[in-house]
Amino acid sequence: MPYTISVRIIDTTTKDPGFTLVEKTVWLYDGTWSNTDSIQTLVMSMSGTSGALRFRNGVGESFLVTLGVHNDKRWCDVVTDLTRWDTGVKIHPEYYKEGNSRFEALWNTLGEIQKTSAEGTKVAVKYVKEEKDGDGMSFVVHITIS
Repeated sequence: MPYTISVRIIDTTTKDPGFTLVEKTVWLYDGTWSNTDSIQTLVMSMSGTSGALRFRNGVGESFLVTLGVHNDKRWCDVVTDLTRWDTGVKIHPEYYKEGNSRFEALWNTLGEIQKTSAEGTKVAVKYVKEEKDGDGMSFVVHITIS
């Protein structure tokens, strides 16, 4: 069953410069990211797939948002306070290693999450729409950075 996650990014921070999307990753199977009219869209052919978006601002603060479908249920997570060596390519596979602390995010199937960085940046992720469309499912997610 195909899944589509459309992501709207809302940056309300007053830090100059604001946050920029610097990396997109996909884990497992054949998911792909695309960008149309500033909406990031992840298309996945089956459950068990996820994508991650890494953001960074001009002073080097960065965080990672991971979105996916596991056992036909949506899930999300946020990782703040990344070091310069923490990339999506490094962190994303950790969600699929049993015994790893990130592994629980798959099973929690949260529809929303909020985390605050050590610098005080709040990152909120929320699935705001979910619908079955034909043989697949589509979701709309808002990522709010404040």
